Amino acid sequence: MSKLLIFIALFLSLSLNAEIIHKKSPEGDFYAYIPNETPKNILVIAHGMLSKKDKASDVAKKYISRWVRYADEYGLLLIAPVFDTPRFGNLGGGFGGYRNLFGKYISADTFVNKIVNRYSVKTSSGSNRFYLYGHSAGGQFVNRYVVTHPEKIIRAVISAAGRYSYPNKSSEWPYGAGNMSKTLKWKDGTKKRVHITKPLRNYALAANKVSIVIGSKDTKAQPKRPAHIGKTRIEIANSWANQMNQNAKRYGIKGNVNVYIIPGIDHSSSRLTPHCVKTLFGGSGT
Repeated sequence: MSKLLIFIALFLSLSLNAEIIHKKSPEGDFYAYIPNETPKNILVIAHGMLSKKDKASDVAKKYISRWVRYADEYGLLLIAPVFDTPRFGNLGGGFGGYRNLFGKYISADTFVNKIVNRYSVKTSSGSNRFYLYGHSAGGQFVNRYVVTHPEKIIRAVISAAGRYSYPNKSSEWPYGAGNMSKTLKWKDGTKKRVHITKPLRNYALAANKVSIVIGSKDTKAQPKRPAHIGKTRIEIANSWANQMNQNAKRYGIKGNVNVYIIPGIDHSSSRLTPHCVKTLFGGSGT
């Protein structure tokens, strides 16, 4: 083959490479990755909490980048919402924004649903059911999303969350399933009245769709929250899984919330990612 033909072939192969794209809208931004071969299903990736120096778009892109190799391997269209502080940020008082599904212009779960509905036509399944992953604060989003929309989830994994919504009506949302009525207020003065009620059957339906992955060295004590049992992320994860499985049994559903403790890893999203892959899809996850 001539040097010219080799150059042309190389150029064409590079031009066909799938890329991570950044989409913007007034309601919120997100990243997407569509493999060259038509993906079968969607995976939504919820990033962790932002530090004061973090830019949400950079963090979301970092998270989605880790999953590109797995998207190609398992036939996934990736979506990573940008949960920035102005639109989905921590409101304080224990009512942190996106982790509890709140948002200034649109709730975090509705925002995700709209993106998934938009991109489902680009998958071979055409389904708006999807896989879901989130780390730390993103893991809180995952656990609260699955008990709100269990019908939307194929399979979900919570990576090292510190707080959960327990199947407990005596504690109000976001820490239990009890009704919550509250006016949320953002730093710019925006107010939104929310009324939330969660049926315990939703928690039962979610109990065979979600598991938890956490590092054995992730032992920092967590702030006390209503309904929570345990001091560390590991203890709290085990108590939540146990209560989720017990609640499912009351509805005649075999709960299967498992907690996988990964030796030698602390609160590291990158090091836990391969183990989350294995939990979602099987295989080596390496």
